[in-house]
Amino acid sequence: METMFKVTERRLSSVEIVVEKIKELLIRQSLKPGDMIPSETVLAENLMVGRGSVREAIKILSAYGVLEIRRGAGTFVATASNQKLFDSHLYQILVQERDYASLTQVRQLLEEGIVRLVIESASDEDLAQLDQVMQEFLGELDSDLRSPERANTFDIEYHRFLGKLSHNQIVERIYNFVIELFTPTINPIHEGVREAHRALHEALLDRDTERAVKCVRTHTDIWIASHIEGND
Repeated sequence: METMFKVTERRLSSVEIVVEKIKELLIRQSLKPGDMIPSETVLAENLMVGRGSVREAIKILSAYGVLEIRRGAGTFVATASNQKLFDSHLYQILVQERDYASLTQVRQLLEEGIVRLVIESASDEDLAQLDQVMQEFLGELDSDLRSPERANTFDIEYHRFLGKLSHNQIVERIYNFVIELFTPTINPIHEGVREAHRALHEALLDRDTERAVKCVRTHTDIWIASHIEGND
């Protein structure tokens, strides 16, 4: 008898109805960047929800960077990628137990794709700038007065620049998000790190895709080894 009253599908709240409708319109491109969305009253009437629910949904989408509220003008679809879109995912991971095994897989997949993009699309000038970043990094690692903190900074800078040279803003933002999560675990003075970075860098300068992908995998293996050692 009890099963007769069981709801098989979760019903959306009024706020979720508004959020899902706007998401649907964005996916279909019925709404595009820069478009002004209807007023709260119109949305409430069309979606058959209260104005308070519409207002709350707009606040949520604004916080995520999907919508942009312009005082005195209205509410518009954001016209550019917004860091807020990734911040929400970052915070979710921060409050959960860190699953570095899964994150490492994501990072490796991203870096293998990024080195392919860099080799395909980076100009000679781009690679010259990348080489300058690498020389600063190697200079710090080879210094008698090397600092793990400074070396870490150069290491992160190099990876961020790699993301930039993919010339794909979506890939760059996702990669920066992942690298930020790894920052506390990066140990650039660990055995093998220098050689791994140099080998990858030389493969990029030679525009050798196969060698660069292999170097990414070697670099990943070294990080795994250093992370396990650091947690022993």
